[in-house]
Amino acid sequence: MKILNLSFFSALCLFLASCGSTKNIPYLVDAEQLPDKQLKETAMIYEAKIMPKDILTVTVNTTVPEAAVPFNLPLAPANSGAINTTQLSYGAGLQNYIVDNAGNIEFPVLGTLHVAGLTRVQVQNLIKSKIYPQFLKEEPVINVRFQNYKISVLGEVARPGSFTATNEQCTLFDALAMAGDLTIYGKRENVMLIREYADGSKGVYRINLQDKDLVLNPQIYYLQQNDVLIVEPNKTKARASSIGSSETFTISIVSTLISVATLIITATR
Repeated sequence: MKILNLSFFSALCLFLASCGSTKNIPYLVDAEQLPDKQLKETAMIYEAKIMPKDILTVTVNTTVPEAAVPFNLPLAPANSGAINTTQLSYGAGLQNYIVDNAGNIEFPVLGTLHVAGLTRVQVQNLIKSKIYPQFLKEEPVINVRFQNYKISVLGEVARPGSFTATNEQCTLFDALAMAGDLTIYGKRENVMLIREYADGSKGVYRINLQDKDLVLNPQIYYLQQNDVLIVEPNKTKARASSIGSSETFTISIVSTLISVATLIITATR
């Protein structure tokens, strides 16, 4: 009888624990209650700022491809010595620009350009203003893209790793989605964000993914290139990890014995 009571009590504890833990699962609890006025006041279209060590692709396009060739850095074919500009596939296979520690790139014809702190659209306008009409009679179309807009997600997620955002915009939840979402053991209320700034300094922030006010903070809601998210395990996972294989085997045997004893007691009544 005591064994039966123990089994019932254990099952009851597990049931109560599972019921109580559901409140720790949802994101942005009660976010639908945020006033429209607050949402409109914090609305913004996020644009990433260029930082040292960023890798950029810059293409200059005109209706006459040969006119733009001096402002592009095409890669030479591997099986050829000199570059024949008339045989190049225009706009394809262009070299990347690495932003140096001072925030500069070396651009053909124009020389040193300071791009750190600018958005890609601002860099496009900067280059256009220096090329047209001084060097080109036709207004060129310039495209600047990030090649390394990388976000890393570690810890209690389904697929930890580094991910590249193709559109230079990545929210917290975009990053978590790319990582397959938090596991059931991930702490929603205490996610760590590590951010590196243009001057090399770092900031560490704690984020509560359940807090509805998170969407009102664009500086945290939108991630920057090279941001790192670390999801810590909750107490359940921490306790489980502290149990060794021998303890797990013992618990399994005891549980089996309890189940068998319960069946025997029930059958003999």
